[in-house]
Parts: sequence; structure tokens; C-alpha cells
Amino acid sequence: MSPQVPLRRWRFDGQLRHYQADVLDGVDVTGTAPLHIVAPPGSGKTLLGLLLAMRRGTRALVLAPTVTIRDQWAETARTLAAGPDEVSIDGDALRDLSALTYQAVSVLDGDNPLAALAHDRWLRELEADGRSERAASEWLDDLRSGNSRAYASGIARRSRTLRRRIAQEDPDALMRALHPRARALIERLVAHRVDTIVLDECHHLLDHWALVVAALVAQLRAAGRSPLVIGLTATLPSPDDGTAYDNYTAILGDVDHEVPVPAVVREGNLAPYREYVRFVEPTADEVAFLSGAATALAVLIRATFARGAGADHLVDVLQPPLPHPEPVDEPDAETSPPPALRLPPARPEEASTSDTADIRLSRAFADDFAGAEAAAAMLSTVHPDHPLVARLPALARRPPTTDEALRLLGRFALDRVLPDASAREQWDRIRATLADFGFSLTDRGLRRTRDPIDTMLASSLAKDRAACDILRLERDHLGPRLRALIVTDFSEHGNRHGGLIGPAGAVRTFGVLTTDAATADLRGALITGSTTRVATRHADALAGAFSAALDAAVMTAPVADDPGVTEIAAPGVGAATFVRAAAALLTRGELDVVVGTRGLFGEGWDCPAVNTLIDLTSVATPAATQQLRGRTLRLDPAWPDKVAHNWTVTALLPPAAPLHAVPDLERLRRKHAQLWGLHRDDPGRIVRGLSSALTGEQQRRLDALDRPAAADLDALTVLIPREHTHAMWRVGEPYDDREEVGALVARRAAEPAFRTRRRADAALARATAALGVVAVGALALMISGPVGLAIGSALLLSATGVGVPVAVAWLSARRAHASAPELYRRVGLVVVAALRRAGRVGSDVRPKVIIPATDGGGGMSPPTGIQHFEVVATGASLAEQRLFASAMSELFAAVRTPRRLLQVDAGGRSPVVRWLLARANRSDPSQFLAVPTAIGGRAANLTAFVDDWQRHVGPCVLHVIDGPESLAILAEARRTGAVDGDLAVAERWH
Repeated sequence: MSPQVPLRRWRFDGQLRHYQADVLDGVDVTGTAPLHIVAPPGSGKTLLGLLLAMRRGTRALVLAPTVTIRDQWAETARTLAAGPDEVSIDGDALRDLSALTYQAVSVLDGDNPLAALAHDRWLRELEADGRSERAASEWLDDLRSGNSRAYASGIARRSRTLRRRIAQEDPDALMRALHPRARALIERLVAHRVDTIVLDECHHLLDHWALVVAALVAQLRAAGRSPLVIGLTATLPSPDDGTAYDNYTAILGDVDHEVPVPAVVREGNLAPYREYVRFVEPTADEVAFLSGAATALAVLIRATFARGAGADHLVDVLQPPLPHPEPVDEPDAETSPPPALRLPPARPEEASTSDTADIRLSRAFADDFAGAEAAAAMLSTVHPDHPLVARLPALARRPPTTDEALRLLGRFALDRVLPDASAREQWDRIRATLADFGFSLTDRGLRRTRDPIDTMLASSLAKDRAACDILRLERDHLGPRLRALIVTDFSEHGNRHGGLIGPAGAVRTFGVLTTDAATADLRGALITGSTTRVATRHADALAGAFSAALDAAVMTAPVADDPGVTEIAAPGVGAATFVRAAAALLTRGELDVVVGTRGLFGEGWDCPAVNTLIDLTSVATPAATQQLRGRTLRLDPAWPDKVAHNWTVTALLPPAAPLHAVPDLERLRRKHAQLWGLHRDDPGRIVRGLSSALTGEQQRRLDALDRPAAADLDALTVLIPREHTHAMWRVGEPYDDREEVGALVARRAAEPAFRTRRRADAALARATAALGVVAVGALALMISGPVGLAIGSALLLSATGVGVPVAVAWLSARRAHASAPELYRRVGLVVVAALRRAGRVGSDVRPKVIIPATDGGGGMSPPTGIQHFEVVATGASLAEQRLFASAMSELFAAVRTPRRLLQVDAGGRSPVVRWLLARANRSDPSQFLAVPTAIGGRAANLTAFVDDWQRHVGPCVLHVIDGPESLAILAEARRTGAVDGDLAVAERWH
């Protein structure tokens, strides 16, 4: 065996799992392109990484985020190695495979090792601004001695920038910033001829660690090596991480292979599971605080736009300049109205033919409909007597929503305040106020951040009480088998905006747990980085249990401000050891529930006995969410048929609250966006997204314009017996390991999709019948004699000319609406054709409707009277499938602020059909659909889209939302709501 490929002597004699074999067969380890593999916790990533390194054969380095994970790699590697001395965890004694921590190669030199580089960058910036090198250096020296705080702030700011970007600019510079020991280790790795680098839990490679790994790879390449980088992770980091995410992808590139969680469950290597959501409303005190915040915000916004530049800004938004403006005379200062009430002047040549104000108003809505609608609402509220208000449609004269008002404030600050150097104080004041309400205002625009509403909802006391209710519910089903983990963000944290009733966090949650009547008898423990606590009533028994698990003497002491809680301590024993002890006690059944923080229990903690997770965290990144779910999915040797329940607690403002904000709901959507699970209404399907946690009815209520009450949503949640969930997962059965994206429909079987269908059908049917009677009468006249022949021929010709288009429209629509699956198939044809014309999908793409078995194959029937089917794009790539499903979902969703609307069961290609449908639609609201944005805005494409719809689906009218007159149509479209039934993008696994 060549000394260059020592790992080829290693042997694996076990049996590969199906998905592990797929990875090994599907990737190439002979090249130099990085391998990026995503696989869930418990799927055997360690063995998979070692097998890939063995296939390449060259000396390997494994980097892991913790010592515990590093040791796991070494232990597994020794079972494969030809000899025990071929594996090392010592950076001073490298072997054929060396397992180290990321920290070992990334120790920085000093508190701020980039300070010298930051100082140099600052000098270059000053020189670029026109200073000489000597003058720049003297200025910095004077700043350091005269205002050390400002100097330190500037150095820190530039150091952060360097730390993020230095690998792209100069990898050698980062090497110079490392501690001498870290530099020496990298030099030894290069000299040792390492050629394979395995990065475990590579989602940690954000910012500094990513740059150090990049520097290591650069040093290996400089030495003539062509290293292969293998990245293994349970989930991907978020693109929202900006530059840090770019550093990550620069090292690992796109994902080469993803092992979905369902594949591991189906193989029997992870436990089946079910996702649940518990909805709560903030306490009365919390709602009162938020109401006060809303009042303060309303006062600020009204004061800003009531006068001066703020009022002028509203007029400017609604009266933008027209193309190629001509010079105009200035108005007379003595006779013109105040600036806040003045209309922009008209050009002379336009004044005689058109009202310039109306032209500009139409242009404002055409350019930015949402912005103009918000400005119109604000102007109508703060200046109801302004001349422009009289020109607005009645529907525009309403109070602006909170979101509209905040967006207007941010735009005003950017357009009118920032360019004015003398208005710096006003800019700072607006920025500070917006920051308090969760918006970050910069010279790039307005972004939502964390606001008091978000903070309050995320930290609501009601969530702690909900955790107790969940534990009671789970214990009723599981009995003594309950093993629960409650995870919060922090041990204790306050709220800089005020309003919280005491500090939130794990400590408060545990306090509620020990006093709530539903959970007081559960044996629980609080474990944070600084303390371990138990209920006083269980202190004696649990102190002995912890002592045995720790193999150390423990001390107990009452908690001063909570006599019902006792603290447990063991001198010299750290938090990590207590965390391991908690796993042991849960496994032995001496603990029922553990309350802890995400930092301790979010990753790396292994306790197969845990079967219930209650997620109280506010982090919604895919990495954090997937890692938390990994705590419950481990197989439990003591319960072969284990099924895990994962609960997310979500707070909603009550319907009567003066605010309308849903940050916790949006967080719920983000948490579940990448999670696979059994479809809540159709359990035979394994889908990704919120449909695995909420019923279609719950999602419809959440999407409705009227806010639902948390209790009403919870009433729709039914705890499904774990044995049913286990059966639905079909553990051990074959699978394709294939992902498919489609539009999943759940609707009332007896109802037409469009609420206007029955009256449109009736109108066309009556007209067809009446014209048929006329035609029969005409035929009778034609055979009655010469006079009758002439009259009858004329009548028959007229009836035919009028009746044929009506009959064709009626029969075509009846065929299209004969069944819901057929209607959705025809709509799919229209959407695919439009996407093809826009160049978004290929010529082989076709829509197809899939109707599942009655019970979904899982032993539980869907709700009575609810019809399920899926509309998919066949012959399409995964990206094309996702595009088609998104377009279908947009088309059938509730109308918000689209650029184009399609009015169905209206219009038509014949004047008679248009007249008949117009009469039929007089009394009841019309049905509107948002035209998918993906089909583009070219006139030819839109015309073809309408023609296709009328040919395959039925009569329709296209409306372009581009002027104030469109407000009436938009208001009616919003009022009528979505199409009957629920249509959502469903990522399905087979």
C-alpha cells in the first residue's frame, strides 16, 4: 500500500444504511472540489465522513466544534484503523487521521490580534482622504492620546470588518494574527502532508473559523497539495448571515448530497415523530404594556406628518414629477397656501387639457401602489381638508395601518431628513424611535429587527404556563414514560424596552413549573451554565440521585427568593457534567423533565430517553431548529416503539388588541420551513413546512384578514395517539428517497372553488335555454309557410349568432368545473403555458393532479367532507416544480397587494356573455385572483394568459392595479378573501 494513501488499509465490515450507500455512490472523492453533505443528527455522519476519507485514502484531519465530538470521531476511527496508533487527538503528535477542535487551529494572538492591521487600514483610509502618511499617523496618535474611547471604537469597528473579510483579501494576514502555537500547528499539518480535511458540524464555519480553515487550505495548496474538504452538517446556516454565509459557501460550495430526516426514520435509525403547536395570548399586564407602546408610536407618527416637511413628503409621494418637466412660474408667496397644503404646479400646456394633479396621482399609484396607498391613507387622516384628499377614491380615505405608517416614516427620513445636513438631530431621533419599535434605519433603507412586541411575545409568561399544560397533556397519554425537555434562550434575561413582569428565561419557567398544579408533582430539574435547581419537595431524593450520577458529594441550599426551589451544587463540578448527569437521570427514570438553555441542550447533548420537546426559544434559524429536534429523535433502547412529540409554543396578540403584529407567528413559519413531518390532515404524506404541524383550517384562520383567538386555534389541535403516528411513518418499508414539490389542495368537497360559479353557471344556463326555446320557435315558424320561413330564418340566425357563444362559454365552464381536480388541472395548464412563455420552465413541463388514497395510507381518515389532492409539474426539475407550486399558491391565496388581478366568472369573449355575467354579478361580490408575478408583466404574455384562461377555465377579466381608481377593485378583492379551500406549496418526500 502506498504511503501516500494510508487510510486505504482501513476496513469497515458492517452494513451500510441505504442512504449512506447513496452518498458514497453519488459523490467523487478523487477530485479537489469540496464535498458538502447534509444529514440529520443520528444518521451516522461520523461513520460516513470516515468512509469518505478512507475512499480517498490520504492523511486526514477532522475538525470538530467540541472536545466531546472530537473524541467520538477518534473512538469510531480506531474501530476502522489498521492499528491503534494511526489515530490521534494531539496536535503535537499527528497521525494518519488526526481529530482536533476548531479552536486548536484558530487561537488568536492577544485580545485584539487584528488591532495592528486595523490601525494600518485606518492610516490608508486617511491617506486616501488626502492626508500625507505623516499627517495621518500624527492625527491617529493625537486621537489615541486625546480621545482613547473614540480611537478604541474605530479600531474595534475595523477589526470586525477585517475579521469577516480578511480571507478574501489576504489569507496570510490572518496567519500573522494567529497565536504562535496555532501557526505552528498549521505548519505541522502542512509538513505532515494532510490531504483530506473533514469539517464536522460545518454550519459553525461562520466568520472566524471559516476564515482560519480557508487559510489552512491556502497553506496546503501553497505547499503543492490539492486538499479535499468534506463538510458534514445537520443543517445549513441561513443566507441572512451575510458575509459570514459567504465565507461558509466559499469553502464548501453548494450541497452535494442531502440525507432527509424521513429517510433515516424510515430506515429505523431515528424515532418517528410528530410536530405540534400550542398557541397562547400574552397576559393582561403584557397586553397593557404593548397598548401603551402603540399609543406612543401613534403620537410620534402623527406629529411627524401633521406639519412641515412631513406633510410635504406625503404630497410629494402622491404627486411625483412627470417625465420631462418644463419650467413653471413660482406661485405668489402672498396668495399661495402653506407648503403643507399646496398642490404641485401644473405645466401650462397640460392645464388646458387635463388636471395635472390627477395625472400625477395616477402616476404615483402606477409606480408604487403600496407606497401611494399608504401616503393617501396618512394624508386623509392628518389633513382631511387637503385638496388632494378630495381627488382620492373614498376607499383611500382611511387610517393607515401600523406597518404602512412605519414604512412612511422610514421613507420620509431617507428622502427628506438624511440629505439635509442640518437635520442630523431629527435623523438620530427618528432612528432611535424606530429602533425602539423594531426597525433599523440606515442609509440603505428600513429593516425590521427586534421590537417590544416581538420581545414581549417571545418572552411572554403565558408560554411558561402553556408548557405546564403540554406536560399535563403528554403525561395523560404517556404516564410514567414521560421524559421531557424544555428549552429556552437564556437562563435569565430582561427586556430593555421594559414591560416584562420580572426576568424571563429558564429560571422563571422552572419556577412556574414547580408551582403549577398540573406539574407540581413532576420530578424536574433546572440546569443552566451557573446553577442546578430542583423543587424543594423533591430535593432529598434528587440530591442523592445527582450525587450518584456525578460520583461526587453534593450540597443543597434553599433559593432565597423562592422557597419552593432548592439549589444543588457539587464543588469542582461544572455545568457540562451536570448536563450529562441529567441525561443519566432521565434515562433511569429518576427525572421526568429538564428545563435548560439552548446553549447547553441545543447541540451535542445525547439522551435517547427524551420523548417530548417543548421549544420556548426565539431562534428560528434552520441550524438551531434542526439541532433542537435532534434531541428527541434518538432511538430509545428501553422503548423500541418510541415516538417523539416536538412542541412549539407561539404567542398571538388577542383579536381586540390595538396592535396588529405577528412576529411570533412569522417565527413559527420560519422554524418549520425546513422541517419534514407527517401532513396534519393527510397523514399518508411526508411534507416539509407548517402543514406538518397545523391543520388546513388552522392555517386558513391564520391567513385570514380577521385575527383568530389563540384558544380557537388550540381547539382544533388533537393529540394523535403515538401508535398511530408510528404506523403512519411505515418504519422499515422501502422508499425512493425522492423529493417532489407540488401545490397541495385541501378543500370542501361539495363546494365550488369560485364562490361566483353557481350564479355565473345559472345565468349562462338560463340564457342558453331561452335561446334554445327561441331557436325551436324559429324552426316551427320556418315550416309553417313562406312568411314563417322568412321570419323564422331571421330569428334562427339571430338566436344562433347570440346563443352559440353563450352555449360554448357555458359548456366549456361546466366541463372545467365538473370536479375540483379537473379545474385545478386546467388552471395548471394555463399557469404552465404562461411560465413557459416567460422562459421560466421548459417545454416538457406538464401539470398533473394526484389524488391520494382515502385514508392517506396511514390508518387515519382525513376530516369528513374535506377533499385532498396535489397538483404537480411533471417533466420538471425540482426548481421548476417549486416555481410552479409557488405560482399556483399565489394565484389561489388571499389577495394582498398584487400588481394584477384576474376577475373570474366575469367578462367573456362575447358581448352577450359579458352582459349576462355583469348582470349576474350585480348583487354579490366578485371573485378575484392575484396573477402570479412569475409570469412577468409583458402585455403579450398577459393577453395570452387571459385567452388561455377563457379557453380552459371560463370567462375572466384582467385588472391592472396601477391607479387610485384601482383601490375599489383591490378593496373588493381583499374583502372576498381566498378561493374556497387551502392551497399550499408542499415539499413531499417519497
